Amino acid sequence: MKEFGMFTVEGDQLVSRIATAGEKLALEDGASSAWAWAYRELQKLATAEGFGEATDTAVREIVYSDVVAAADDTCDFYL
Repeated sequence: MKEFGMFTVEGDQLVSRIATAGEKLALEDGASSAWAWAYRELQKLATAEGFGEATDTAVREIVYSDVVAAADDTCDFYL
């Protein structure tokens, strides 16, 4: 399993689900829309107890890279 910089395996699994869905969305709607969605999902996850690091820069950078690579496109990292 790919690591996303979360502190637990469970955290990496949850972020992996976000990244995978973001990649699929990127293929349909482009990088900008998909990244905005994935970032919102990371923010939601960060509010759950034990997953506050979901919005750490390292985690966001990995998810961002996956999303924009799937779209073969780019968009602003900072929303």
